[in-house]
Amino acid sequence: MTDKEVAILDFGSQKISVLVGARDVNNTINVKCTYQENYEGFMDGEFIEPSKLDDVIFSCISGAEKMCDMRIKKIVVGVPTEFCFSVCKNVSKTFLKQKRITKNDIDLLFDSVDIPLKTHTIINRGSVYYILGESNKVKNPIGQVESKITACLSFVLADNRFLNTVSKILARTNIDDIDFVCSAYAQSLYLFDEEERDKYVLMVDIGYITSTVMLARGEGVLNLTSFSLGGGFISADLSKCLKIPFNDAEQLLKKIVLCIEPSELDTYDIMIDRTVVPVSMKVANAIVESRIEMIARAIQKCFNSWQYNFPDFIPIHLTGGGISFIKGGKDLLSKILGKNVEISTLPYNITTKTNYSSCMAVLNYALNRKN
Repeated sequence: MTDKEVAILDFGSQKISVLVGARDVNNTINVKCTYQENYEGFMDGEFIEPSKLDDVIFSCISGAEKMCDMRIKKIVVGVPTEFCFSVCKNVSKTFLKQKRITKNDIDLLFDSVDIPLKTHTIINRGSVYYILGESNKVKNPIGQVESKITACLSFVLADNRFLNTVSKILARTNIDDIDFVCSAYAQSLYLFDEEERDKYVLMVDIGYITSTVMLARGEGVLNLTSFSLGGGFISADLSKCLKIPFNDAEQLLKKIVLCIEPSELDTYDIMIDRTVVPVSMKVANAIVESRIEMIARAIQKCFNSWQYNFPDFIPIHLTGGGISFIKGGKDLLSKILGKNVEISTLPYNITTKTNYSSCMAVLNYALNRKN
């Protein structure tokens, strides 16, 4: 691996991904290689098949190394929200006299926060905002002169069981330089610019079997919640209700169109065992809509449980591969939640596939850390 390249390991709820990349012109990202393996994923803060995790991670690491013809010695690991939570603390410091604020002063503010937890470790920290004096709110106080500084600071903590499990597996691949980042936190920094984040960002990442709901502001995370529902549940519903194989249900889901009102005679045609099988459009749409309504209720439950509120006018930014590709899916979500829903696109039009949002965000984070 060259000095300009970084490697990342990202855990989706359906796939584990290893990406190797470097910065390109105009701050874009040049992805050297991508290697992915399906696995059983995780639910409720636990891996579904932990005994098979070693093999999948080994396969992803070795696969990426062969594709890039290199050895991975350092890696940044994206930690799913299922294994994380966030805490915000307000802290202040009054100096004896006016002084120029330095980076060391800011570091001391962060270090002054004590979060006594034996089960979790702080993996990321960032500022929501700073206030100089009594009311001068600023994004970056470094270099400014004042006698008092107050800050709203955000900390993301990860479950030690996840950190220890992944670290031990990676150590057996001779990777011992490991950094961790909450995938959702990385997404907030990658998908949205400074101006957007300063006005609050409300992001919903609906994955395959788990979803994340996050409120971010500035360089920090105000609220962070996850729940075990996603696009895979919609496929399972179609399979169960229509009595068709799961793989065929997944193909049917790609054909679903919720933005039209079907008649009793309208059908989706799918191939099952080399035979074209018509499926009632009205019935299939009703099954999909029912599960999206359930996901919407889970999202609303997250909003209701949060400590920090957000302005009513800000939209929901939808990402992940769970329902963003379903035609009419975001519109139904918007109708149920009573909020505008926008699908988040990746910067520089790298890909239109929102299921790459997490791994590209972690890669962007790793490259920023390197610089």
